[in-house]
Amino acid sequence: MRIAICDDEAFENETLRRLIGQYAALKDGEIRVDAFTEGKTLLRQPRYDLYFLDYKMEEMDGIEVAKGLRKKFNNAVTICYLTNFDGAAEEIINNRIHADGFLKKPVDRDLLFEKLDLFYKMSFFTRFELRKANSFETIYAQDIVYASADNKRVQLHLADRTETFNYLLRDLEKILQDCGLFYRIHRSYIVNFMYVRRYDSTGVEMENGDKLPLKSHGFKEKYQDYIFSQHR
Repeated sequence: MRIAICDDEAFENETLRRLIGQYAALKDGEIRVDAFTEGKTLLRQPRYDLYFLDYKMEEMDGIEVAKGLRKKFNNAVTICYLTNFDGAAEEIINNRIHADGFLKKPVDRDLLFEKLDLFYKMSFFTRFELRKANSFETIYAQDIVYASADNKRVQLHLADRTETFNYLLRDLEKILQDCGLFYRIHRSYIVNFMYVRRYDSTGVEMENGDKLPLKSHGFKEKYQDYIFSQHR
């Protein structure tokens, strides 16, 4: 697992790095953490599995950095904002600034560990070995925008491409269901909550602009549960 921290205060970077190190020791996992004090430097790096971005920074704030990351990596990034600003979470939600998580500074160790557990389960770190014609391909949950039925196969609409796999949609649904990110909104579509831009009673619009029909009465409740889990 590769994690990037971007905070213009070096002390905050080091504190968070130390706490993540403690988490790695408890989980007996390999976690590499790189710290940056400037967003422009971070934007020149390859993709990380998870980003912790300071919400307010002098030269380029966390929102600008996040926009740059999403543009560079086709939205396929997991971002948690860090801030000591009390109204930040509300501002993020009200202005539809996409966030996969939020932590108030100084970061509480237990809350950080809970958030890391959540990310580990629900984002880039969950991967699937999916069957194609004559082979298997590793697909990360975070890269899947939505899935659509294609006769006796499914198309996975990924952040940067579309791939066809040898599954019925109902069988793929069983594979994805434990991840916590996916929901079947129609007999022909499964969406990733991470990429939902907006919805109404008739359809769901994804971040890539695709509009999908909505035929599930349970979607609103499940999606709101997901949003709440990201901002608690």
